[in-house]
Amino acid sequence: MTRKSNTTAIIQLSKEKSEKTRIRVEKTISEMALKKEKINFNSIAQKANVSKSWLYKQKDIRTRVETLRGMQISELTPRKPSKSPHSEDVLIKTLKNRIKTLEEENKQLKDQVQKLHGKLF
Repeated sequence: MTRKSNTTAIIQLSKEKSEKTRIRVEKTISEMALKKEKINFNSIAQKANVSKSWLYKQKDIRTRVETLRGMQISELTPRKPSKSPHSEDVLIKTLKNRIKTLEEENKQLKDQVQKLHGKLF
């Protein structure tokens, strides 16, 4: 019986540590995004004091980092003004794709917040 309770305590501590790590990483990503800092796996791992492999293993975090990194790269890419009549259609399609990406990320974040609320209560 003593062994079982020890195992339970270890498992509980492990879950708490994992959750604290996740919260720390999410906070780091949010702060970096607000400060418009360069977001990539290296910079996040360094600032949040976690390994890159941990970041890659967390599917939701990985998706968020890749999305934010992609958005930063597209913002830095200079665009030539297009004068073709087709340019508005291209712009609309691009914006629709961006909206879709942001809606997916928003859904993932809402799911994550809901899970965290569930764990708190």
